[in-house]
Amino acid sequence: MASLGTEAEREPLLGDRSPGSREWNSIESEEHYKSRWRSIRILYLTMFLSSIGFSIVIMSIWPYLQKIDQTADASFLGWVIASFSLGQMVASPMFGLWSNYRPRKEPLIVSIFISVAANCLYAYVHLPASHNKYYMLAARGLVGFGAVFQTCFALIGEEGVTWELVKLQINMYTAPVLLSASLGVVNAILILGILREHRVDDSGRQYKSINFEEARADEAEIPQGNIDKVAVVATNVLFFVVLFIFALFETILTPLTMDMYAWTQEQAVLYNGIILAALGVEAVGVFMGVKLLSKK
Repeated sequence: MASLGTEAEREPLLGDRSPGSREWNSIESEEHYKSRWRSIRILYLTMFLSSIGFSIVIMSIWPYLQKIDQTADASFLGWVIASFSLGQMVASPMFGLWSNYRPRKEPLIVSIFISVAANCLYAYVHLPASHNKYYMLAARGLVGFGAVFQTCFALIGEEGVTWELVKLQINMYTAPVLLSASLGVVNAILILGILREHRVDDSGRQYKSINFEEARADEAEIPQGNIDKVAVVATNVLFFVVLFIFALFETILTPLTMDMYAWTQEQAVLYNGIILAALGVEAVGVFMGVKLLSKK
């Protein structure tokens, strides 16, 4: 059989990599290989869109909050930012347990549609006559429950346009979440139409059955090796520290720059969006560097 994919794709993530170990080419067919990597790339896209949903409104939350509810202060902004993480904290073990006992597509699709609904709610938080800030709080919490382009939307302006038929305002605050909702629908369609579950062990060997219940029984029979618990805990702590710093950054950056530099709401969204985009480019470089350094 001809060589399949790149060397990185053929290499098992874990398990025996010694010269005498079984090769991927002898483990799976070409059709199975292509189907598995189509599914993996769909999940890459899902994670990318989830990250967009997290960061796409970061810089505009504070001016949008001030616009829809004059009673909202900087302290409440902290709660709005925290609600996303709180939603994730509550949902993660629930959806993880769900995916352990049911096909993975189910919690994946449900979480995406929750995010789509939450983004639509965020776009309409200007409509209620009062307590608008609490609707925004709920919307961000639901987005987190379900998991860099802000600069572009700053060009639309604070007023934007209004679609009177459905009472929808499309401006620099709502356009990002509407795009995120649209991408979520596309993502769900791709998952339903293309994603296929392929259950393999740490060495890349496919389980004998594709039936979900039988595959779980196969999985229990195959030894997966020992887990370095210290490494797992250390990785989680590092991940927590990184996100803690980022959450602090996203919470104070917009109000801080508006106060320090007398930026208008539009300027704050635009300039801070550029800063965040630059950080994204830097992150790509760091990740590429880590990939190279991890081989040493």
